[in-house]
Amino acid sequence: MLCRKASRADNFWQRAKGLMFRKDWEDFDGLLLSPCGSIHTFGMRMEIDVCFLDSHRTVLKACARVRPWRCVGGGRGGSSTLELPAGTLERTGTIAGDHLLVEDRRKPAGPDEEEGC
Repeated sequence: MLCRKASRADNFWQRAKGLMFRKDWEDFDGLLLSPCGSIHTFGMRMEIDVCFLDSHRTVLKACARVRPWRCVGGGRGGSSTLELPAGTLERTGTIAGDHLLVEDRRKPAGPDEEEGC
């Protein structure tokens, strides 16, 4: 399991803010940006692991320990990006070609935007 509690950033402002200015992951352990084919770590204070995913949630590119103030692209066919705490990819052995299952745990009537990955 890559993460138990992911937040979703699926509008322009949520994606633009992303993890900027955070010191840690606080109450979640993943950020799913959609649509998103590339990321930057400007304004970030921590390294992150990144999985670029296609529309079927197949990992197109996995980048470990991306440092602050970097830009990374996922390549052709990317539709979303999963940002994770640094060390997650190594711990789980996640590589390009792996398929991720995303289980939506939102309550139908609630505004909760969390998922498990």
